[in-house]
Amino acid sequence: MNEEVKEAGPQDLWAIVEVMGHAQYAGRVSEYTGLGVPLVRVEVPAVGNQPAFEKLLGASSIFRVTPCTEEAARRAAEGLRVRPLSMVALPSREPGRLSFAAEDGEEWGRCKA
Repeated sequence: MNEEVKEAGPQDLWAIVEVMGHAQYAGRVSEYTGLGVPLVRVEVPAVGNQPAFEKLLGASSIFRVTPCTEEAARRAAEGLRVRPLSMVALPSREPGRLSFAAEDGEEWGRCKA
């Protein structure tokens, strides 16, 4: 193993992390316990015009961690081009009201929009 990788402490671990669903993340890896359970935090560096972002992963979803140098992780992040989660909002619209009235004036019948 590369000497630079061996000497990295727990705060300086750079790696390529592979998880279920064939997803891969490359960046600085550390532990995160802010949600009450131990998670793995991958800090993915900025690539081109894509900003840096973090991914929190459950240990049970990880099937491979490949420690590497910072340079190798940054190069891998460029190749992976993983996009951060983007929040999508739909325009607000009142739901349509349905009327359940029969043509003969009874309270039940076919659905009318």
